[in-house]
Amino acid sequence: MTTQFPKETQQLVKFIEKQAFADEDKKRWSEYLNENGLDQEILEEVHKKFLQIPQESFANDWQRAQNNMEFTKIQKQWLLDQASRNFKRSR
Repeated sequence: MTTQFPKETQQLVKFIEKQAFADEDKKRWSEYLNENGLDQEILEEVHKKFLQIPQESFANDWQRAQNNMEFTKIQKQWLLDQASRNFKRSR
């Protein structure tokens, strides 16, 4: 287990904690992120479960949209970080 987690992993853990996911999902995802870090598989699973959260769980449509934007930001930051690691300068 690593002691230093990338910013996106920490953001996803915080995102998971404040959503209306089942407690067993929250626990399983947190353990997975602590052991393995962030990857495409966990992002897809969390997003799929987020989309299944009933509208009544949110105060209004704006809150749902705001949470979706927050998740998308985390996902895009992680994708950009992965792409930049594979980028090699040709100079």
